[in-house]
Amino acid sequence: MRRLLLLATAAAVGFVALLQTDAPEATVPEFSAAEDAVLEGAVASPSVWYCPWVEAGDVVDSDVILATEPDADVTVTLLDPLANAEPAEAEFGLIGPGATALSTGSVLRVGESPAIVELSNGPATVVSMSFTDGFVSADECVVSVPKIWYLTGGSTKTGTITRLRLFNPFADNAEVSITAYSEFGLDLVAELDGFDIAGRSWTTIDVGDYLEFRDELSFAITTNQGLVIPALVRSDDRGEGWWPGVAPADTWTFPIATAGDLASSVAVTSAGEEDVIVAVDIVTEDGTIRNAREVVLDAASPALIPLSDLAAPPFGLRVRATAPIAASVLAVAPEAEEEGGEGVADTATTVPDETTTTVSDDETTTTVIDEPFVAGLAGTVGSSRPSSEWIVPVDTIPGSETTLWILNPGTEPVSVDYQQLGEVEDPIRATIEVPAESTRGLAVEVGIGIYGYTVSASGPVSVGWDIVGDRGVALVSGIPVQ
Repeated sequence: MRRLLLLATAAAVGFVALLQTDAPEATVPEFSAAEDAVLEGAVASPSVWYCPWVEAGDVVDSDVILATEPDADVTVTLLDPLANAEPAEAEFGLIGPGATALSTGSVLRVGESPAIVELSNGPATVVSMSFTDGFVSADECVVSVPKIWYLTGGSTKTGTITRLRLFNPFADNAEVSITAYSEFGLDLVAELDGFDIAGRSWTTIDVGDYLEFRDELSFAITTNQGLVIPALVRSDDRGEGWWPGVAPADTWTFPIATAGDLASSVAVTSAGEEDVIVAVDIVTEDGTIRNAREVVLDAASPALIPLSDLAAPPFGLRVRATAPIAASVLAVAPEAEEEGGEGVADTATTVPDETTTTVSDDETTTTVIDEPFVAGLAGTVGSSRPSSEWIVPVDTIPGSETTLWILNPGTEPVSVDYQQLGEVEDPIRATIEVPAESTRGLAVEVGIGIYGYTVSASGPVSVGWDIVGDRGVALVSGIPVQ
């Protein structure tokens, strides 16, 4: 029944897309309420979550982090990459409201092993995080599966690797067609038309094997048979980030779009056959800069819209379009320009924190006090539908700090209550006010039994979190309660 409902929902989305044939008016879109996306949030019922990018080996570790409001029985299934090998399972109970993090290496340590997380009750939400000594990456797992996915923010320029993970958690075989778009327009790859993924398995595609030297890449993944859960993984010598596919919408909000000293951009691609007007609003702690950047998005080409010259971090985004688009935020450490050569990552650079000046009879000396540069590469998808209720699993690693971000896209201030989730006797509860059209960051306690937060607001908000530290940066989209 669940699969039939998903197929019916996806068919409806496809029918709506076929109706979108009129060219949009050449005007900047007015802000309106966000359009519902196909992807669901947490629902007050049993649910199954799919985490495509999970691995545990001799270098990489992963956590699956889950949070729930009611008591729930949990089963975490990790698929084994060895053919015909039985999956590994971990079963436990979670007392609600509560949250926990499961190290997948404690269950199965064989490298790549996508996860299936089943909860007997809800609402509940799940995210996954992978990390090494040199990077951290994390984002939301998904709970519903459309027939067409969109992924943005890829690249195969020199030094950059983009991979597509296609995860088929179901028993039936799946067949997908992958359509790629770059700065050159539609990039047809015959080998990716009718790509097979066996049941209860996955495939990881190195896009550079098919499309070399593309600065910007986005993908539409259409399921011809069965269902798949895709993820885009981007890496270079600065770090690694991954984010899931999305269903298109005409409004996206990102509570946080950058962290540390990373330069951020928003990658967008059209879900239709006509050009789209896209307007980007920068949402800061002091208010919103409307129409900070406006572009005409070609239907056959993605766009990477730079943001770092528009405002000082931290800031969030609201992206508005005249027709449905897919969008993701990409934040990377700036590149140092080599004379006569390509830009290269300079992860050892320091940035000035402050200066002191010493004056003597003979000379004046200026001393620069340096602060370590925060290296990294991070990306995330946004929220297409603000909500007044959120359940947010969070995590951390040594040497890092986690911040919860709350963006109020409305024209009135909202009161926000938040509460710790985890194995703590007296969880912290607090209330803050988030002014109209602004974003707020809360440095939150994580670990030692605390692995989540509930957020309840007097009006619709968007929620996300970041982790920043000496291993790098991750940006994570929150999941609303429906």
